[in-house]
Amino acid sequence: MIQIKSSPHPSHPATSHLILDAAGPIFAENGFHGTTVRQITKKAGVNLAAVNYHFRDKRELYFQVLKHAHQVARQTAQADYSGPPERQLRVFLGRFLGYLLDPKRPEWHGRLIAREMAEPTEALDRLVEESILPVKKRILSIVREFLGPDATETEVQRSCFSILGQCLYYVHCREMIARLFPPRGHAQKDIEALADHIHRFSVAGLTAIRHGAASKHPSTPSSGRKKS
Repeated sequence: MIQIKSSPHPSHPATSHLILDAAGPIFAENGFHGTTVRQITKKAGVNLAAVNYHFRDKRELYFQVLKHAHQVARQTAQADYSGPPERQLRVFLGRFLGYLLDPKRPEWHGRLIAREMAEPTEALDRLVEESILPVKKRILSIVREFLGPDATETEVQRSCFSILGQCLYYVHCREMIARLFPPRGHAQKDIEALADHIHRFSVAGLTAIRHGAASKHPSTPSSGRKKS
C-alpha cells in the first residue's frame, strides 16, 4: 500500500525550513513586491497560516530569507583571527571568497542579495546592522592595523572598498568572466589561488599607502635646537 507523505503541521519546526527554502528562489526571481505569500506556501506545500505562525508576515519572512542568504558572511567576520595584519588579511580573504564562490552555495543567494542592493527595501537596514556591519568592522580593523596610525580614515575606508571590490567582482561579473576566459569552475584550489592573488595585490597596495602616509608625517628629532 502506497503511503502519501503529508506536510508537517504548521507549528512543526520543519515547516519553517520548508518555507525558507521555498521563499528564497521566489524572492530572488520576483523581488519582495512581486512575490505573494500564496506562491511561497504553494511551493512549500504548507498552508497560509504557517507563514504567520513562524514569521508573523511577509516582511519578516523576507528579512529572514535575506539573513539566511548572508549568514556565512557573518560567520566569516566572527572567525578567530590572530597574528600580524598581513596574515589576518589572508585568512579573511580565504574565508570571504570561500563563502562567495562556494559551488554548493545556492545560486539564488547571490541573486537575492544583488536584487536587494539594486532595489532596496526596509529590510536592507536590518541586514546591514545584523550581518554586514560585522564584516565591515573586521576588515576595517585589519586594514587600519596594517596602514598604521599615519593613515587617514579615508585611506583606510577606500583601501577596504578596493579589497572587497576585488572579491565581489568575481561574483557579480561571473557571467562576463565566463565569456572572456574559458570557465574553470570554482574548485577549492582555484578559490585559494584567487585568495593568494588578491592578497598579494592588496598587500602591495596597502604597503604603498602606508609608506606614503608615513612620509607625510616625518618623525621629529628627539633633541631640539636651542633658540637663539
